[in-house]
Amino acid sequence: MSKILLEVAGVEYEGFTDVGVNGALENFSSSFSFSTTVKESSLGVIQNDLKLGQQARVFVGEDLVITGFIESLDISYSADSHSINVSGRDIGGDLIDSSIRQRSYIQRDFFKLINLVLVDNGYSIKVINKVGTLTLEPTETIKTEQGDSVFDFLDRYAKKLQVLLKINPNGDLEIIREDNDVVKNFLINDFTENNNILSASLSLTTTNRFNVIDVYSQDNNRTHTKTGISQKGSATDSSIRTTRRKIITMETASQSRSLAALAEWNVNLRRAKGSRYTCKVVGFYSGENVWQPNKLVNIIDLTAQVQGNFLIQGVEFSQSLQGSFTTLDIVERGAFSLAGVNSFGNSFADGLIS
Repeated sequence: MSKILLEVAGVEYEGFTDVGVNGALENFSSSFSFSTTVKESSLGVIQNDLKLGQQARVFVGEDLVITGFIESLDISYSADSHSINVSGRDIGGDLIDSSIRQRSYIQRDFFKLINLVLVDNGYSIKVINKVGTLTLEPTETIKTEQGDSVFDFLDRYAKKLQVLLKINPNGDLEIIREDNDVVKNFLINDFTENNNILSASLSLTTTNRFNVIDVYSQDNNRTHTKTGISQKGSATDSSIRTTRRKIITMETASQSRSLAALAEWNVNLRRAKGSRYTCKVVGFYSGENVWQPNKLVNIIDLTAQVQGNFLIQGVEFSQSLQGSFTTLDIVERGAFSLAGVNSFGNSFADGLIS
């Protein structure tokens, strides 16, 4: 059985009894936590020479899953026990936490804009574009806002282009969209020996969903013409009753095409958050590869009445004295794509299994 290992300064640390590693499309940054409690009289007490701020790498078996930093270190002891907890995030945590330097930009190529912003804020992070050329509107106002973090700023324009930003296992920043790769193994609960789902839950809600979402721009029109002051984008969720409407106002001036894309993004993301299937399986692998966010998986769950091809939004690896497990957070396809959730045919709410 593969183990989750913490590597710091080239040294692998073992002996942890509780390990958690989390990564998700919704979360720009991935996180890790390693802890243990041992009796003072027992052998093999782990080393506690780890230091805050050290670069750390996390491996599942031989697969690198996080390159980041130790952000929290808790050590405690008593007459009969000794405990240590080490946790941290990848470099994305710094971009989420750190305020951005105030300035405006004229760069319209999104890939180049990200590189420029990172350099301006003191980061030397490699940027990988997996989508292709992305260009912001020629008249788009591109400026930082008071209180923005580095991630807030980049994410705002990423959403207008309907792309995702994610830190990969090597610590690079990737520009991505929803993937079409399907993992090898099915997730199955069909009351036969093929079952591999240990537990599962399905959550459906319309609380934060709306039939129409309108996104309005701030006034960026110095001449105050009608065209300039009524920039708006709209998107519709046809499965929600027509009396539910949401208005969102952007903090920056934008053009209608960008606002329409942002409205569509909001509809898709709200539907994804309102339809969640979560399941737990033994081990860390689907076939030869570790479970990963942004992959598609086929599900046959007769108890939860879920069947079809869905998107893995989040992955949590856990290792303890009870064993090694993966918890998968799964949403409908199209939640993070240009096509939208209505385009793929499978829905948690449609009662696919009769």
